[in-house]
Amino acid sequence: MEEENRRYCSNCGTPLNRGAEVCLNCGKFVGGNARKEECSALGICALVFGILGGWLGLVLGIIGLATYKEERNRKNCKIGIGFFLGWIVLWIIIIAIVVAS
Repeated sequence: MEEENRRYCSNCGTPLNRGAEVCLNCGKFVGGNARKEECSALGICALVFGILGGWLGLVLGIIGLATYKEERNRKNCKIGIGFFLGWIVLWIIIIAIVVAS
């Protein structure tokens, strides 16, 4: 029965371990529907620098929106840009109050 469920490498024919994504014999990728996840570091950096009010939050957010495909990573970039814009509005209000005084 175990023999029926066994998979084999399409490149070299070596029997594969259960859940294998790479053939240990020839190194070929054999994972059927496994997908590579995006690294979320750029979105997280955009979020952190946006919260801190740095221009880097805006820049990383824009780069992230241009490159990311996954919505959760794009959301971090959007939030980072939003925080940056919030800081800009806050500074405009502070400067307007100081000038008006």
